[in-house]
Amino acid sequence: MKKILIADDHTIVRTGLSVLINSEYINAQIDECSDGNCAWEKIQTTQYDLFVMDINMPATDSVNLLKNIFSVQPHLKVLILSMSSEEIYAKKYLQLGALGFINKESDAVEIRRAITTVMNNRKYLSPKLQEIITRQALEGTPASSAFENLSARELEVMTHLVDGKNVSEIAEILSIHISTVSTHKASILQKLKVKNVIELTTLVKRFDIV
Repeated sequence: MKKILIADDHTIVRTGLSVLINSEYINAQIDECSDGNCAWEKIQTTQYDLFVMDINMPATDSVNLLKNIFSVQPHLKVLILSMSSEEIYAKKYLQLGALGFINKESDAVEIRRAITTVMNNRKYLSPKLQEIITRQALEGTPASSAFENLSARELEVMTHLVDGKNVSEIAEILSIHISTVSTHKASILQKLKVKNVIELTTLVKRFDIV
């Protein structure tokens, strides 16, 4: 029997994923979590075949969550399902050890394909991500190359900044010092050559719709 863990703060997303998974893996044991703390607790006690997670959940440090998960289950298959831009975020999370990254707006057929691909221990690259990689190879240095200079932690802080959270709120979510968040924020703005969060948000949204 397959054991699968879904971590997403939206009930409707977890329910939809459960339906898709059960249509492919009958009688699979599916556990659900709405945040990273719950996911971490379950992964310490249960050996899962697949972990499907959002990277932007309340009170969740997704970077450290993945690192901790791989420290106890190094061979766990992880699929990232997120609203965040594949062009900006996918590469970093694949480098962290995830086998796939897919946008929540993908249709059911594509999400199902992503699940089965990762379950078969193969990397999943969405059609959009494959198109991005091909375009970058043909055009040389991609327009989004500046984002590749950001660390996984900086990408995580950037996600919260664009989501409208202030430095104090981000520090609480990630369980780090306010000064550390401020340092990351300054580095993000410098690397992306923007002056403030408004310009940062505009830049990120431009790549979200590429």
